[in-house]
Amino acid sequence: MFRTISLLCTVLIVSSVALPQNLAVRGSVSLSARQDVAVVGNYAFAVGSNSLAVVNFSSPQSPSVVGQVAPGVGTLSAVAVRGDYAYCAGQGSGVVVVDISTPAAPDWVRNVQAAAPIVDVAIGDTFLAAATGLNVTLYGLSNAELPHLLTTYGRAANRVIVESAARKIHCAGPTGAFELTWTVSQGNVTISETDDYGSAEYTSVGLGGDYVNYVQNLQLSALTRNTYSLAGQYGAAAQIRTVFSGDDFSLIGMASGGVEYLRQTANTPQLVSSAQAPGAINGLALSANEQYVLAATQSGVTVFESSPLSSEPQPPLPQKLALSAYPNPFNSRATIQWQAPLRQAGELRVFDLLGRSVITQPIAAQATGIALDFHGQSAGSYWIELVSGDNSEAVLHVLYLP
Repeated sequence: MFRTISLLCTVLIVSSVALPQNLAVRGSVSLSARQDVAVVGNYAFAVGSNSLAVVNFSSPQSPSVVGQVAPGVGTLSAVAVRGDYAYCAGQGSGVVVVDISTPAAPDWVRNVQAAAPIVDVAIGDTFLAAATGLNVTLYGLSNAELPHLLTTYGRAANRVIVESAARKIHCAGPTGAFELTWTVSQGNVTISETDDYGSAEYTSVGLGGDYVNYVQNLQLSALTRNTYSLAGQYGAAAQIRTVFSGDDFSLIGMASGGVEYLRQTANTPQLVSSAQAPGAINGLALSANEQYVLAATQSGVTVFESSPLSSEPQPPLPQKLALSAYPNPFNSRATIQWQAPLRQAGELRVFDLLGRSVITQPIAAQATGIALDFHGQSAGSYWIELVSGDNSEAVLHVLYLP
């Protein structure tokens, strides 16, 4: 007899309002300096001096390193993850591709050389953007383990973030903030600059809701996304190293080790809460259930717990399910995963708030995940129902931005 496993996917639209609560440190793991971090499920992939370390934070109070790989390329300054692969900014070694399909045994695959040292990478759908001191480079990921060059744009950047639905790359550069747009026609990819702001050096960029957020020393500048005009600014007490932005919020990490949660429901970002890590913050990432903030620091990886990113408290998840969604936020497709294989074949159903079934997909016995395609659906809240003989339950929030 089928048993129903209810999985709530709250899909937040741009106008939604998060409920801010305090950030709190839950645990840390000591490593050599980490420059950036990406999160999938209960794993944080943190890069630094010649290594990618895999940290399991399923027990946030005692995160642990479960795998590590040293590709022998020097410092890895940034990381982005898609599917079974991590793509690392390898400076003079180009894009360093690592197979992370087995988190306990990450494996170097190859280096993809570039015309200049790569300092940052970002992913949107099947595209990889790389920032260098010479240009911004766009790669295709149709073959996931072998990024192939599509095009370049001749302006230096320190950090990049991809807005894949609009085919845009937002760039924090040494000579200002700028926006690139790429087009594909008959197999040819071209890229052009479509907006810019200022002439000062910007060192980090975050994208969320109505704003593109740029960092310059002690200051966060929020630009209106559709006009690239200044909407508001926030001044921090210490140098801002990195920013991670969501629908109505931004998280900033500082050289002092502080992490601050800023609410962005109006043009001027407002400080809501803060917490302190044991080392300077170099990178930030958010867990799939929006409950944990992972920080790459000068002394390793720190786990913060936070509820401002969810509209409801998160119940503890059964360890054998540990549901996760990737990517999150997403704009077209998301992969829902659980750790324990289903014992019987089942069905995954998606319902809107009116109770109408909008997506139905079969799930085979022994499956541990399924890809959901939300093309054609409206932004809003959806119920996901997993019907199976398995007898576990869990709740997951995801962010859908069509």
